[in-house]
Amino acid sequence: MLFCTMRKAIFSAAIACSVSACFSFSKPIIQFDRFEYDLGKVLENTEQQCEFVFRNRGTATLVIKRVSAG
Repeated sequence: MLFCTMRKAIFSAAIACSVSACFSFSKPIIQFDRFEYDLGKVLENTEQQCEFVFRNRGTATLVIKRVSAG
């Protein structure tokens, strides 16, 4: 009887660890629709615009702290 109870306790602990591991490893995952945008020939001193669409495919909140063009 002690062996059966111990086995249930180990099984319950394993399930608890598995469930907590799923939540403790949550992270944001950014996914872009594209990584490059070809503007073609650009005249000097003209303003160009493009749009990069992205989504958070992760389970945690995605925080954008800084954006720069390069």
